[in-house]
Amino acid sequence: METLKDPVNEEMNEGMYIEMCAHLKKLYEEMELKNNILKEDKIELQKILLCSYGMVRCIDNLLGNIYDVPNDLVVLIETLRSSLSDELDTHIFNIKKITLSDLSMV
Repeated sequence: METLKDPVNEEMNEGMYIEMCAHLKKLYEEMELKNNILKEDKIELQKILLCSYGMVRCIDNLLGNIYDVPNDLVVLIETLRSSLSDELDTHIFNIKKITLSDLSMV
């Protein structure tokens, strides 16, 4: 026994399907746009991080040639250089820090 198809419901279902696909396409395009903006922002922040590290290295090297620099200033610059170096390893070069708990798993 064949069931009769209601042409109105079939068209409504097809229309709903097309509308849903259009909505999903719009959502996908919005997500892609946001993703591209985030990628561009990440690249800009990486450039800033690299430039900052370079400048701090230059300052650190210059301080080595200057006499009578307060020790507090030298320690601050060296600490900043070390911190930026760690951030470069993590966020630019994707080097994972090894902790003692990682070594205990070996």
